[in-house]
Amino acid sequence: MRKARTFLAASLIAMTCLLASCSSSGVADSRTQGVPDGVQLDALSESPAVVAYDDGSLDVVTLGSGSCPPRATGIEVNDDQIVVTFEPSTNDVCTADISPTTHSFSADKVGWEIPDKALIVFTDFDEPVEVDVIRG
Repeated sequence: MRKARTFLAASLIAMTCLLASCSSSGVADSRTQGVPDGVQLDALSESPAVVAYDDGSLDVVTLGSGSCPPRATGIEVNDDQIVVTFEPSTNDVCTADISPTTHSFSADKVGWEIPDKALIVFTDFDEPVEVDVIRG
């Protein structure tokens, strides 16, 4: 009985760690399914979207598998654009849907001044995507 309890406890700890690593938002403050409240995106667009707010925070909306969203690994502001880098998910099993995921960054991470252009870099694609920043 004691071995069974120990095994069960160890299994639960391992699963919790695995789920925590799969749900990592990377350098983003948070990562949630869907688009930010009040933001309308073009339904036919496959491009990411960047939404800047008056308080200096920023949301980046990516499209892809709902169970395997990319992980933000870098954010920096150059003079005329903000650059956000994403790595692919490390999940083994992914759904074949195209759903939005919002990656939120605080003003402290962004630097308060958000340019009008953003460059979104997906490390698993050859070309970065340049988009206009939406003011929310």
